[in-house]
Amino acid sequence: MKDFLQKYLWLVCLAIGGAGALLIWFCLPHQSQIDEFWWLIVKFVIFFFAVLGISFFPNKLKFGYLLTMLPFFPFLMMIIPRASYYGIFGTLNTPAQGEMYTNLYFLCYPLIIMSVAFAHRMGGGKPGRSIKICVVGILLIFSGLLDLSFNLAHGEPIPEKLEYAYHIIILFGRPLTYKEGVVFCLCHFPVMAAVLALPLDKWFVKLGLVKEDAE
Repeated sequence: MKDFLQKYLWLVCLAIGGAGALLIWFCLPHQSQIDEFWWLIVKFVIFFFAVLGISFFPNKLKFGYLLTMLPFFPFLMMIIPRASYYGIFGTLNTPAQGEMYTNLYFLCYPLIIMSVAFAHRMGGGKPGRSIKICVVGILLIFSGLLDLSFNLAHGEPIPEKLEYAYHIIILFGRPLTYKEGVVFCLCHFPVMAAVLALPLDKWFVKLGLVKEDAE
């Protein structure tokens, strides 16, 4: 039993936490007030299991730093699209629209990226890998992944054109169709793979930026 817990406690806890998160999302109402006390208990228990799963997660994986990039996907494909939809369209054509856009896309998401990279570095990660985490995070948002998920995140029909993907429009001079957007997005993944394959930390050692035993 002891060996099992040492090897798989993290997996059991994460599985319970993940299943619990789905329970909260699909079975409990999305509201700020708490109508039933047991809702609070359930949420605390699920959060506790998720924390245990993260705390006991194996940290000796060779490419474990890649896992730190996974939060970028739910942020870009669900959380930020939903937040920006209600925030931006609720302030459409008002000065508050620009304020909402700036806070969400120029403060919130970059801070998420840098927080993940900083956590990796503080946990003993190498400089090159911390840089790769940031670059992949930026490439993901500029790939249009968020724009492709914008309508899907709240169950609306797929748009014919990506009319609000301003960073893409400025490159092509027009809004891309949804299918063109998918191709544009997919083209970024080989670039991300190439970035991840770069031996940045070896280059830093050769340049004398870091010591070989202190990467």
